Amino acid sequence: MLTAIRTHTKSLVVKILAGLLVVSFAVWGIEDMFTLATSSASPIFEVGSLEGDEDVIRDEVRRQIRRLRPMFGNQFTVDQAKALGIVESVVQRQIDDTALRLASQGMGIEISDDLVSKEIRNTPGFQAFGSFDQARFQRFLNENLMTEARYIAAIRGELSNNQLLDSFTSKTAPKMLVDSVYRHRQEKRIAETIVVSDSTQQKISEPDQPTLIGYHKDKASLFTAPEYRALSVVRLDAADLAGEILVANNEVKEAYEARVDEFTTPETRNVKQMIVAEEADAKRASEALSQGRDFAAVAMEIAKMDATAIDLGRVGRADMPFPELTDAVFALKSGESSAPQKSPLGWHVFSVNGIQLGGTKTFDGVKDRLTKDIAMEKAIDSLFELANKLEDSLGGGATLEETASQLNLKVVKFDAVDRSGKGKDSKPISNLPGGDFIGIAFSTEEGAESPLSETGNDGYFVLRVDGITAPVLKPLDTIKAEVIQAWKDEKRAEKSKQAATAIVARVNSGTLLNAIASEMGLEIMTSPALTRQPGKNSGGLPQPLVDKIFSLSKGEAAMARSGSGYAVGRLKEVTTAVPAADKEGLDKISDQLGLALQEDIFTQLAGGLRDRYGVTVNRQAIDGLFLSGVGGSRRPGRGR
Repeated sequence: MLTAIRTHTKSLVVKILAGLLVVSFAVWGIEDMFTLATSSASPIFEVGSLEGDEDVIRDEVRRQIRRLRPMFGNQFTVDQAKALGIVESVVQRQIDDTALRLASQGMGIEISDDLVSKEIRNTPGFQAFGSFDQARFQRFLNENLMTEARYIAAIRGELSNNQLLDSFTSKTAPKMLVDSVYRHRQEKRIAETIVVSDSTQQKISEPDQPTLIGYHKDKASLFTAPEYRALSVVRLDAADLAGEILVANNEVKEAYEARVDEFTTPETRNVKQMIVAEEADAKRASEALSQGRDFAAVAMEIAKMDATAIDLGRVGRADMPFPELTDAVFALKSGESSAPQKSPLGWHVFSVNGIQLGGTKTFDGVKDRLTKDIAMEKAIDSLFELANKLEDSLGGGATLEETASQLNLKVVKFDAVDRSGKGKDSKPISNLPGGDFIGIAFSTEEGAESPLSETGNDGYFVLRVDGITAPVLKPLDTIKAEVIQAWKDEKRAEKSKQAATAIVARVNSGTLLNAIASEMGLEIMTSPALTRQPGKNSGGLPQPLVDKIFSLSKGEAAMARSGSGYAVGRLKEVTTAVPAADKEGLDKISDQLGLALQEDIFTQLAGGLRDRYGVTVNRQAIDGLFLSGVGGSRRPGRGR
C-alpha cells in the first residue's frame, strides 16, 4: 500500500529542478518526527510476542473504503467492505507483516533513523523543486489518515521486511520462463468466421398443450414471479430540509469573504526555463535570445537541456520557488525572455509564451451557490437532530406513523418491491432511498422496523415490512404466449446448434468454410489478429470461441454460442511471437512474473512464520472496530 501511494509526483516544476538542490533534511523539520511516540497497541491479534495495533487496522480499512467509493458510490459501507472480505484481508496482511517483523528482529535486522529519513526524503510525492517539502508530506498524511509517527513506523517496517524478503527472493524471473510466457501471450491467430443465427430457423411447429405444460413446469424459474415486499418508509434527506431553510444575506457575505480564494483564479503563464551554474553562461544565453534565436536551441546548446526539460508548463505565482524569480517571470510580456536571474539553484533565463489572466468571481456571481451551500450545511445539522428525535420516538414505542406525524415527516408506501428494486410491472421504482435499502428491506422480518440507516452522506431512512409475497409460479393460462415464445426460442437455438455442429464437422473433414458459407447464403468474415488476452481486439467474437481457436490446428474449426446464434471459426493463420523484437513487452512480463514469484514466496514465508510463532486473533475485538448502523445502535454518528 505504502509503495503505491508514495510514487505520484504532482508538481510539474519538480522535473526541472530535481537534483539541482541538496538541502539538509533537518531544515524541513523531518528529523523531529522521530521523537514522536506511537500509540499503544491493543491485542486485536497476537503473533508470538508481538500484538496487533487496532488503530492501524481501522485506518487501513477506512483508506480502502475511501479508495473503493469512486467505483461503488458514496454509499459503500463498512458492512459491504466486510462482505467483500476487505476487513479480513487487512487483518491477515497485518498479521503477515507482524510475523515478518518478528523474524527480522530475530535475525538482528535493524533499520536506522537515517535510512528511514532517506527513504521518506527521496519519495517523489514529497518533493518540490528537487527537495523534501514538509507541506506535501503533511498533506499526504492528512489525506491518508496517518500520523507522522505511524507513517515512520510503517516505513521502518516496510524496509525491514524488504531486507528479509530480499534474502529469499529475486526480482528477476528466469529468462526461459519470461520468453515462454511471452510467446504464449503474444502468439496471434486469424480465423475465418460465420454466424448461424437463431432467427434463420423458421420451421418451428406449434407446441401442443402437454408439451407446454411440461415446459412450463421444467423451466419454472423462467416463469416464477419474484418475492415482493410491501414497505412503509420514512426518509430524512438534507436536500429536502435545505429547501425550507432561510439564509440571511450577511451569512452569505461572510461565507464569500471566508471562501474568496475558492472563487479566485490566479494568473498563470506558459513558461520555459533554462538553468546554468555560471552567470557568464546565463548572459550568453540571454544575448543569443535577444538576437532572435530559438529558446529551445539556445537551451540545448548552452544549458544542455532538451525541450522536455525546459518546459515548466502553465505556472502560477505560487508555483515559483523564490520571490525574485516570481517577480521576474510575471513582469514579462508574452513572447519576451528574461535577463539572467540568480537563485540558490543557479542562474535562470525564462521565456513566457502565453498568459492566462486571473480574476475573482463577484459576490453576485456566486451568491446563489453560497446560499445553497449554507442551507445544506444547516440542513445537515438539523438532519442529525431530527434523526435522533426519530430514534427516540421509535425507541419509546411509537409507531412509524405516530413518529412521522409528531416530526412532520411523510410515510411513503411501496406496495411491491422485488430484490432488484422493481415493481410488479418489472420496471425500476425510481424513488427508492439509496444506501443498502434493498438489502435491509429483504433482511427485515415481516411486521418489524429496520434500524435507522444511512442513504449516503446526507440522509437516513427507516422502513417497516408490511407484507411479504412469496415467489410463485405464474399460472400457465396467464402467460401462455410467453411460454410458447420461450419454447420456440429454445427450439430455434437447438437447430442453430445442430447446423453449426454440422458445419464444424464438414470443415474438419476437409470442406472449405467459404464453400459452406456460399452454399448456405452466409457471410464469411475474417477476424483481426487474436491473442489469448480476454476482451482484447476480439473482433466481436465470443471469448469461448477465441479460447477454442487457440487449441486448433491450422484449417480446423470450432464453434460457440454468440448472442442469438452460434459462431463458427476456422483457424486460418498463426503468427509466432518473437520475444527479442519487443523489449518493452518482454520487460513488462518479466516484471509481472518477478512480482508474482515474490508474492508467492512471501505467502509461503509468512505461512511458515505464522506456524513458528503462533497466531491468535480476537474476532470480537475486530467486529467491535467496525460497528455499523445496521444491526448495531440506531443512533447515527455526527462525524461526516
